[in-house]
Amino acid sequence: MSNLTSVQPLQTSSYDVAIIGCGVVGLVASLVLASSGFKVLVVGARPPQFQPNSDQRFDPRVFALSHRSQRVLDRLRVWDNIPSEKVQPVTEMQVWGDSSGDAQGHLRFNASDTGVDYLTWIIEQSCLFDVLFSAMRYQPGIDWLDARVEGLSREKEGWAVVTNLKTVRVPLLIAADGAQSQTRKQAGLDFALDDYSAEGVVTTFAIEKPHHGAARQWFSGDSVLAMLPLPGPHVSMVWSMPLSQSQALLQLSPADMVSRVQSLSGGAVQELYGDLVPVGKTYAFPLKHGVAPVWFDNGVVLMGDAAHVIHPLAGQGLNLGLEDAAELANLLTSRKRLLAVQRLGLADEQLWRAWERRRKAACTPVHFLTDGLHTLFRLDLPGAAWVRNKGMHLVNQLPMLKRWLSQQAMR
Repeated sequence: MSNLTSVQPLQTSSYDVAIIGCGVVGLVASLVLASSGFKVLVVGARPPQFQPNSDQRFDPRVFALSHRSQRVLDRLRVWDNIPSEKVQPVTEMQVWGDSSGDAQGHLRFNASDTGVDYLTWIIEQSCLFDVLFSAMRYQPGIDWLDARVEGLSREKEGWAVVTNLKTVRVPLLIAADGAQSQTRKQAGLDFALDDYSAEGVVTTFAIEKPHHGAARQWFSGDSVLAMLPLPGPHVSMVWSMPLSQSQALLQLSPADMVSRVQSLSGGAVQELYGDLVPVGKTYAFPLKHGVAPVWFDNGVVLMGDAAHVIHPLAGQGLNLGLEDAAELANLLTSRKRLLAVQRLGLADEQLWRAWERRRKAACTPVHFLTDGLHTLFRLDLPGAAWVRNKGMHLVNQLPMLKRWLSQQAMR
């Protein structure tokens, strides 16, 4: 990979595609396409690098990678480059309903019951960025333009991407610049992003008792508290709640915040983890959801959050984005299709229509399920909590259904 910020002039006609955005999905898409023999230009600034220190050892933003995502990274020869001490395998998942520790509102999923070693893997966002940028350095066919996109212009043979450094002309654009994608907006593609009027509050705790590789989640009215295992005696907290509550939580002292966590779980957090000690800052990010009606049009492809945004309660947002890139790899695996694309060009509409159909078919059920769960647990009708807890109890007593649900979550 070469950094083109100081190279003049840029041979713009040599690229098959420009990927706008240096997030995880954009970087993975660049590796997928370059490994299939296409010339790729990645445009955008690298996200600020997290620098661990004595006050902030862990990146507060973590991802839960599914088996499919792990296979994508393994296929790209990225997975083995992730330091083992930076990855925490998850062997068990537990979910509690409104009654907090009560067995009637409790679900438990074990990796052994599903026939796998691990259900998922927890990894820090910054670690994933590091290994992906390193992989790009050694992948022929990728150039990186560290620049700010200032405008797009549709031309006869594709798109002109105007940056603060130079103008790039390419036949195809992939927008991988997030939920607030400016590429999507400038290309005129519709997107309705709905606001939950809520935020996810994240921080890291040192714990007294071992977490045993278990990820745990508590639903309580309009709040969802998740405690995700990290390497060593640490857990990552992701607590989604209404905006008014999250802003108040950010103002609390560390001791008062721990008290709030213990209270929501009905004392279960204290029983499972012992004393919690915050180790780093607490951050909040907005919770939104939405799906673009069209993911490919007029030489522009939407990937990742630029195409679909979901609530983080199921931890599937990044996984869906990585599967966007993986599906492209699957389509290009066919030698017949690859030769056709190489002959017709990567902007071939038939390729992207097939990709769009497959990805929408896979993403739509996840969107409905995630948004439905969020709505279900926010219902404050008489008897709603009883129905939710009874439903969880029933699922927990049906091994075949529970195994199926676990397999769907791991895919």
